Amino acid sequence: MPEKQHNRDCTRCRVIDCFDLFDESKDSVDAGNELYVYSILGKKVDENKNLGAYVCTNGSFLRASCFLTTPIFTDSKDSYLSDILIQVTRDFKGSIFLAFSGHYRQAMQVLRCAFENVISGVYFHTDLINLRMNKARDSDFVILARRFNEWKKGNSRASIHKSIEVLRRIGFLSIDEESKWKKLYGHLSKFIHTPEEFVTRIEHAGKIKLKGEIVCSAATYFDEKQLIEWSDCYQEVFAILLKTVANFHPEAFKTESGRIAVRCIRSELKENESRIKASKEITKIISEIHDSD
Repeated sequence: MPEKQHNRDCTRCRVIDCFDLFDESKDSVDAGNELYVYSILGKKVDENKNLGAYVCTNGSFLRASCFLTTPIFTDSKDSYLSDILIQVTRDFKGSIFLAFSGHYRQAMQVLRCAFENVISGVYFHTDLINLRMNKARDSDFVILARRFNEWKKGNSRASIHKSIEVLRRIGFLSIDEESKWKKLYGHLSKFIHTPEEFVTRIEHAGKIKLKGEIVCSAATYFDEKQLIEWSDCYQEVFAILLKTVANFHPEAFKTESGRIAVRCIRSELKENESRIKASKEITKIISEIHDSD
């Protein structure tokens, strides 16, 4: 590319339309490139206050995830959940960015990664706890560490369904929770291999509006229904992270950042409880934390 054409701001590229992330579609006010779609969220929330439960609330839950996982990473280096929960929190942010910029299918895919990582982390960490309780030999801890490292490298992948069944058998999950988690995982998995992309048309009031002769199939768009579907799943996975921290690292809630996390969660429950998909699970966990103080 000639130097005179290069403006050193790839988000507003003048040469490649797809790289101009603020570009808006000529076919619809709700379509365009990623940061344009992201930018219209505030307007949408103003028009429909209920949307805040699927936009602002998830930002607060992301903040709570950051404030809960950081002290675990800092103070519990021997925990098999330590670095996994940090990665899950990053997956949460990646999923939010994709959803808010109109990539709903891809947001679900990243959310599935977060779900898998939490389940796998709990699976390995319960093995560690059992070894400690049974005063296992040093060689047993070495074998577990080797299995964990192989999993992190991607050389070993356990069945998530079987892992969920194990967590139920050891008492981490109830039968109802086992069923719900499997159902959630099945729903998220549908977005890995879908036969049809959603980005090639814009629908408003049942009418397809594509007036231009050339339509960029890489453009994204705002879709309230898909945003809410993603949000419901996001909040369910967040509840799973919260349950994990409460069971294995309850001390995180007693740190300064943990108290901020609890305040963030309680504030959202108070404001949007009826619209938060996992409100009952989240409320139960927060109540049990309060009772244990």
